[in-house]
Amino acid sequence: MSFEAWNITRFMFVTGKRREIAGASELITYLDRRWVREALEEVFGAECGDGWRIEEQPVELLETGAGTANVLVRDAEAARRLVTAVAGRALREAPGLEVCGVVSAGFDWERPGALHEAIAGSGRELASVRTALPGPDARFQRLPPVDYCRATGLPAARLLRLPDGSVEARSAEGVAKWWAYGRQGEELGLQRLAELAGTSPGPLRDVVEHLNDRAEWVGTVYADGNGLGQVFGAFDRCVPGAPNRGYADTFRAFSAGLQACTREAFASAVSELEARGAALKCGSVPVLPLILGGDDMVALCDGAWSLSFTEAYLRAFERLTGEREAVAGPLRRFAEAGRADFDGSGSVGSQSEGPADEVRLSACAGVAVVKRHFPFVGAQELAYALLREAKQVKGQVPGPCSAVSFHVLYDSTRPDLARLRAETAFVADPRGDRDGQGTRLVAQPYVVGDRVPAVPWVRGRRWGDLVDRVTALTARGEDAERLLPTSQMHGLRESLFAGPQVADALFAGLHARYDGRGLDRIGGDGGSLFWQEEPDRGRWICGLLDAMNAVGFVPEAGDATLVPGTGSRA
Repeated sequence: MSFEAWNITRFMFVTGKRREIAGASELITYLDRRWVREALEEVFGAECGDGWRIEEQPVELLETGAGTANVLVRDAEAARRLVTAVAGRALREAPGLEVCGVVSAGFDWERPGALHEAIAGSGRELASVRTALPGPDARFQRLPPVDYCRATGLPAARLLRLPDGSVEARSAEGVAKWWAYGRQGEELGLQRLAELAGTSPGPLRDVVEHLNDRAEWVGTVYADGNGLGQVFGAFDRCVPGAPNRGYADTFRAFSAGLQACTREAFASAVSELEARGAALKCGSVPVLPLILGGDDMVALCDGAWSLSFTEAYLRAFERLTGEREAVAGPLRRFAEAGRADFDGSGSVGSQSEGPADEVRLSACAGVAVVKRHFPFVGAQELAYALLREAKQVKGQVPGPCSAVSFHVLYDSTRPDLARLRAETAFVADPRGDRDGQGTRLVAQPYVVGDRVPAVPWVRGRRWGDLVDRVTALTARGEDAERLLPTSQMHGLRESLFAGPQVADALFAGLHARYDGRGLDRIGGDGGSLFWQEEPDRGRWICGLLDAMNAVGFVPEAGDATLVPGTGSRA
């Protein structure tokens, strides 16, 4: 049988209040941390534990994490009671969070492959069950005299006194999030998040206050592993010929190892930012983890550090999945079964620049950087769309390759990535090549890592390329003045939207005045601002717009001092 917390995104980001977002993050984890375990004790006895195995016991907890759980149960009636117990806890403790469970058909434990088929069948049934459930708006009907919740928009259930002494009407969902976060001074709900962030509840509360009240920009980060759906969908290839017991143990270890990699990668990225001086006065790095489960990572970060944090996380995740045998071992067997390239997705396998037997996972991320008071439902939608854009790297680069797409939102309109990208595309290419496929003013996504195959698509799209362009734009001479004047660079940026030919003409004129000051580092091929995706064919790409948007959000670039005439750092 399988459980899943549905509508996680709406439940977490329906409010823009960081305290309640943190409380929602806490409630989502209750499914795998509390509700399933408490229901197991209720249905099967107080001694039910992680060590139970289905061969000797009536139930076995197979796997939990990221708002999901898989349980093996001998008796179908007991399984249905377990679903009722878990769903009842969710309704009482986290109103507004949709939790559903399904009981698969019985199967023969002695038949190899039966467990894999049962898990896959439960997943398919979950999809149909969760779409049939009425949402919170249907379950919380509003009568005309009922006030509405200031945070969720649902009908108010009670008045809630806030830390500043004011009183607000809140829905049952909003009250549950507030209490999960912790009453003022107790920080109850922050204990788990603080452990993930490598700090204590007190400093993490300061991080929440900083993101809510003081940070000028806030980044919403979505990260997701590449190809995991295909791995779990064909997990029997990771344990070829193994009995169901071997499958169950490998599945459990792989899931636990993957979660450990996600958490350790997060901790590694936070430590890296701390070493770079990102910590606040309270001593904590301004990063708030919201979801760290399976291969999923969702976090809020001070905008100034959000891109650097994401790049560090992706590097660490890729490295850790290759080092942890509980993850790399099944992936290696998966590759040996002839599926190393995931049907061309390039999500797992060895790269030509590394050891032949090296197998690891990669991940992609989307980062939406917005003003702190921008509605977070819009920020998370943009971050998720950017994550999907970054995923296109799987079809362009062989082997595991991590990538990130980002956008800094300067206007207050509701962000739509398709519209934003359409504004940066031209039908005609800058050199009038009839075979060209147009011009794109952004080079995203950017690939992360040092062992990426040198395929043509990657040229100009490495993370280091972005950092190098930002460094050139912010470099200062010995007189502390920008080597590339900001006014001239903004004029060059505006010329991009007048057409590639206009931009290239202005770029050529700037070369006469600022040659040797790093101007060539922001350009492309043959004195142009653009380069072509594939040799002699494909779209023309420009990296200037990305670099100018990233100025102020890539601290590692900094305001370097360059020696005029050389284009190199002093």
